[in-house]
Amino acid sequence: MFYPHIFMLSIALFGSPERFDDSETWRPFDHPVVAQRSFTAFTRPVRTLSLNSDVSQRVVKITVDEGDLVPGRPDEMTPVAYFDSSVEQQMLRGSRIALDMARNEELKSQLLVEQSRVAAQIALREKKRIEDLYSEGNATESDLDRVTLDEQLARTTLEVARSTKRNSESAVKVAEVEVSVVEARIERLILKAPGGWRVEQRLVEPGAGVAPGTTLLVLADLSAFEIEIPMAEDEIRSLATTPLRMQRVADDAELRGTITFVGAIPDPRTLRRRVVIRIPAEEMILEPPETGGGIEIRTVLEVADRSGGVRIPRRYLSQRLEQWLVKTQEGKTYVVTPVRFDDSAWIVLPG
Repeated sequence: MFYPHIFMLSIALFGSPERFDDSETWRPFDHPVVAQRSFTAFTRPVRTLSLNSDVSQRVVKITVDEGDLVPGRPDEMTPVAYFDSSVEQQMLRGSRIALDMARNEELKSQLLVEQSRVAAQIALREKKRIEDLYSEGNATESDLDRVTLDEQLARTTLEVARSTKRNSESAVKVAEVEVSVVEARIERLILKAPGGWRVEQRLVEPGAGVAPGTTLLVLADLSAFEIEIPMAEDEIRSLATTPLRMQRVADDAELRGTITFVGAIPDPRTLRRRVVIRIPAEEMILEPPETGGGIEIRTVLEVADRSGGVRIPRRYLSQRLEQWLVKTQEGKTYVVTPVRFDDSAWIVLPG
């Protein structure tokens, strides 16, 4: 028994382009039915930063206010908040004085080493001279003992001076570490932010005391924006072959973006995964007081219909009794079943 081929098709009226009206080039199965999936999401800054205190201290100065841009280049960190550092400044002053004293002692020890080295050289020459005289019989044994003792004493003094110099060098290093520690403590009392970022929230005023973990400022990077869309598996697969169209809902302005992240962990309830799309700030035409965040974006993605349907203009369909037929360029005839007749019609595969 012969069973005719039955396929799912979508009948569509194409006003353009003309190649769809040319029977010699029309291939109905080259135009699969696609379903348009529409998503709506709201933009957010590409990055945000909360400046928190990691010490318990009093705020003395904040240089930026809400809505301000942090001065400096994006690759620079600019001070924006200062804590009370009066105690640490005095500690730093004392540490620097101690460092100066240690360096003076180091210089003094270097001079002592040089002096002891010269004295040791003189004592050694004197010892050799007396030894020569003693061998010639022109010096007594007591003279030889005296210069030998003097040379040994000079050599010992030189070693002591060298040891003192090493100790003074170590003392300088210790003093330098002390200065570095105090400077680091002062650095912790200054909060810095990336240049060019916008201050979204200022939560503390000068004079307020804060505890560790207290948020002072919230900043945002407005160089780009992101939207996050939860997508099913077939939609994510379509991203590889189908462009994602984006529009701003308010004015239907077309936008261009880049997919920067596709999550690997699905939501346990919906089984959808996160897809993050980045939109450069240059794409957003903003009117004051708009800042780029919280703008409603509509995205449209064409996903191939799972039932395997195709689109075809009405003129390529013919009817024989109760059967609808379509003929391909190769001359093959297929039986199809229309589902909807308006501007387009679906032809559905049975079973």
